[in-house]
Amino acid sequence: MAIFLKKNGVDIRMCIDYRVLNMFIKLSNYPLPLIDDLLIGFESAMWFMSLDMASDFWAIRMTERAQLISAFVCPFGHFQWVRMPFGLKNAPLVYQAVINNCLWGFVRLPPEEEAEVDQDVLDFLQLECPRGDVPEEKVPALTDAMTVFQRNIPTPSHMGPVLGRSSYIDDIAHGAVSWDQLCEDLNKLLFRLRYWNISVSLPKSEFGKRSIPYLSHEISAEGIRATPKIAKGVQDLPFPNTLKGVQSFLGSLNYYHKFIADFPVVAAVLYELTDEQIRSKRDLSRAKESFEILKRKIVSTPLLRHPDRTKPFVIIPHADRWAACAVLGQEYDGVIHPVRYTGRVLNDAELRYHIAEKEVIAVLRVLQVFRTLIEGCPLEVYTPYSVRKWIIKSKTADGRCVPWGVTLSHWNLDIRKVKKDEDGLAAIMGAGITLREHLDEVAESLVPAKGLVKAPPVISVEMLEDDFEGVVLSFDGAAKISTRKGSCGCVLWKLPGWSVMEAQGFILEDVTVNDAEYNGLLKGLQMARERNIPELVVVGDSRIVIQQVQGLINCHQPNLQRKLAECEAMKEYFTSLRLVHVKRDFNQTADYITSKTLVLDDSWTV
Repeated sequence: MAIFLKKNGVDIRMCIDYRVLNMFIKLSNYPLPLIDDLLIGFESAMWFMSLDMASDFWAIRMTERAQLISAFVCPFGHFQWVRMPFGLKNAPLVYQAVINNCLWGFVRLPPEEEAEVDQDVLDFLQLECPRGDVPEEKVPALTDAMTVFQRNIPTPSHMGPVLGRSSYIDDIAHGAVSWDQLCEDLNKLLFRLRYWNISVSLPKSEFGKRSIPYLSHEISAEGIRATPKIAKGVQDLPFPNTLKGVQSFLGSLNYYHKFIADFPVVAAVLYELTDEQIRSKRDLSRAKESFEILKRKIVSTPLLRHPDRTKPFVIIPHADRWAACAVLGQEYDGVIHPVRYTGRVLNDAELRYHIAEKEVIAVLRVLQVFRTLIEGCPLEVYTPYSVRKWIIKSKTADGRCVPWGVTLSHWNLDIRKVKKDEDGLAAIMGAGITLREHLDEVAESLVPAKGLVKAPPVISVEMLEDDFEGVVLSFDGAAKISTRKGSCGCVLWKLPGWSVMEAQGFILEDVTVNDAEYNGLLKGLQMARERNIPELVVVGDSRIVIQQVQGLINCHQPNLQRKLAECEAMKEYFTSLRLVHVKRDFNQTADYITSKTLVLDDSWTV
């Protein structure tokens, strides 16, 4: 079925419903280029042009089989397409392949089609083609049904790339260092397009401009910006009433998230919304604030410089409680200007990492997202932490540090430690780079539910209540630095009355003091588990162990990380587990058992 519509009140467009047909067509595997890859390579350009093709799909001839399946019915009768129509799901991919072949020069037209090309085009391209009719015996029926790519007739060696750039379907952008070079490149391109019978739409194209619109961006010699007209179009948008509306808004920002330094921080609240929450308008204050911030940021997006692979890249990471962001920049006249922004929200496990480890995640994010852009270039990392030097150079790294070190080791990283933003770094950062304290302000006001999952527990440094009833576990650990031999002790108490349920001492080999403390806690938890004690209060004088298990401080040493993971697993066996940090004076029993075990050099049970 086909209908006819007017476009812009002038052109007539025919719309054909190919939905059923598309269900039976096998999708082509030809890839479309990434838009970010098409926005680079303009670092030395001064003059620009953008070309939009006219009636682009109609330049492609249909095979006999394709003509049969493209048939349609309209009030004027039954028709078949001899040129590729709009609506077929493989049409954009086929056209992309033809344009890429036109720009890069892989195969040439078959002789019978090349004979129809104007002679001046063939002369310019230095192609020899016999004029006149091509004998039918030279075009077998088998090859007659094949496409130009299936025929695979290679082009001469002199017909190489014409621009050194790809297009996005029918949109081509190019820049040149001089006006003469731009005219020369345009002349070559137009002859190549004429060879493939592709027309250019003059009203939709730009020639010899200082800046051009391209794929919702504005490209100039200074860099790229978000297209002002499109960016300002979101300024008056109301907050969506459905989840689909929110998703549509976030999807429209996919073009522009590279312009926003803290995009994952601001947008995280919107990504967590549910349809029921939006329809009931329940707890939408933070979501609406995030929506308004994003609209303001889109309108005032900064200029992003063109990446120049002849200069070092600069990475400035930043992490907060629940997100890791980074800016990729380059230095111009002593000032660092942004090239791209990236970041992501941390997962549940990463929320417990130290802030320095979170900044490592931000650096790894840059290396992953912009790998094709920065591969082989020197990188300078500005950070207030020196942990990344240890990760790369340490010979004793373990745990998650090992894959981090392996990933970072093959990059040419120059890590430069800075004390504070105001001590030099802020002075050389361009206006488009947001300072750390401003990012932290946004992060604190727009914390998503994920960032609140692991709220720090309140630490207790007091004695138990006088009227407490239940079971208490006290533990302690010790080690000799010279021999690395240690011991731990743990006591289960029944309150009130302070009667000893069980007390043991364990000898340990090759441990530090913190290792021994963790072993004392784990042994005590195992004792309570074997007695099927559901509710337990744990007291100890090791601030490090207690606060790491509570989640108040991060654990960085790989040997302690394994112990901490065991403690987290043991927590699941208790309905209630309370940890209390006490002074050493109130933990003398466990301390006595630990000391005696170390003297006896053997494990024992009281």
